[in-house]
Amino acid sequence: MTPALEPDEQEKLRELTAQSWNLELAISGVAMFAILQLPDLLDSAYGYLQHNFLLNTEGIPQVLISLSYSLIRATFYVLFVAFLANFVMRAFWVGLVGLLAVYPSGIHYDRIPFSTPFAQQRMAEELGPLDRYILWLDKRCNIVFALAFQFVFFLFIIFIFYLLSLVAYMLIQPNVSAQVWQGVKIGAGVLVICFYIALIVLSLKKVREHPAGEKMHYRLTKSFQLLFLGIHRPSSYITNTFYSHIPKQRFTRTFAIFMTVFGVVFFVEYAVDQSRGNRRSSFLNSRHLYSARVDSLFVDPDAYDNQRPEGALIDVASIQADVIREPYIRLFIAYPKALDTLLTRVAPKPVWPDSLSRQEVRRQYASWSNQQINKLVRLTVNDSVFTQPELLFAQAGTMQQRGWQTVLVPGNLIKGRNLLRVGIQRPGQPAPDDIIAIPFWYVPEP
Repeated sequence: MTPALEPDEQEKLRELTAQSWNLELAISGVAMFAILQLPDLLDSAYGYLQHNFLLNTEGIPQVLISLSYSLIRATFYVLFVAFLANFVMRAFWVGLVGLLAVYPSGIHYDRIPFSTPFAQQRMAEELGPLDRYILWLDKRCNIVFALAFQFVFFLFIIFIFYLLSLVAYMLIQPNVSAQVWQGVKIGAGVLVICFYIALIVLSLKKVREHPAGEKMHYRLTKSFQLLFLGIHRPSSYITNTFYSHIPKQRFTRTFAIFMTVFGVVFFVEYAVDQSRGNRRSSFLNSRHLYSARVDSLFVDPDAYDNQRPEGALIDVASIQADVIREPYIRLFIAYPKALDTLLTRVAPKPVWPDSLSRQEVRRQYASWSNQQINKLVRLTVNDSVFTQPELLFAQAGTMQQRGWQTVLVPGNLIKGRNLLRVGIQRPGQPAPDDIIAIPFWYVPEP
């Protein structure tokens, strides 16, 4: 057992406790300000991750990224509400403390005007003295503040789980065979099942009462601390304090209510994120004669440089404007990491002789890459096909998005609406696979 605090240490602790309210106000204010700034950074990081690291835009990796993204956003909302509640409650507490300093005797219910003696008695019984309410409010402020940080610790563990799963899918899966990856998934599943079975068995009362079961239960719980990555100790102080002062049933009920509320917030945010990610479909805001699922019939602001928000990533391709006055089209085609899944298969990398220098290999690889992409990409303006699009490597925008750029000078532009199509011509296929169709209007200079 750790020895009790010395008298001078206890006095120091009381001083720190008495002065903690001003730190709570400062931390809550700074935390709310920081939380308001984080969503924009999160959106940028989410787009950057999808464009530069995601090898597959479907399946479990995409689900993991979407779940992690929605989880973090839902966490921001809950934390903001928690710190806002603490800030408001603590500010109100400061006001009551100042009021008590002006009127040390507190509330005199028998002096309240325009009230009957019965009402005065009932108010005195229901509200109680001012100083007691100040102490009660001070405790509630401390509890809300501690719960906010405990919530951060809890969701940090969930986020780490998602992150590790995503890293496994992004780094391990592309570098091993399908058989090895299947074995990795089966092994991970078996380990998780064994862990939960052991946790359930060792949590039984009869097992825990046995000396060997007691030690194994402790070791299993101790091994679980590795997931906390160094935050188990501060989290345990908060959790164990609540465990030792709140009845088990009350704690379980409160925790269940809290997690239910968070679950509702999370699933609502996930649904909103999914609809935001696929802005062309809207189940709740549909129209009878409206469909945005066909590129050639939809004006997508992200496909035009003059309409896309500054710093935003290009989804597939983009031209300079929806209304073009010049007789040329400046085209940028995005090269997301997921496109490597197709290009690696249709254009395998050649092997150069070992006698070549590294610089020469890089030069030949750049030339070969440019030749391959110009063979694979097919551009069509109205009814004209550009068999040699003359694409060059480029990095666009403040995010330095990687892709290909070219300038087309079509001779078949008509006044009014035109259509640009971008496709991938796979070897052996008669027609290219369209990846985007961009409608635009040509209004030449008078």
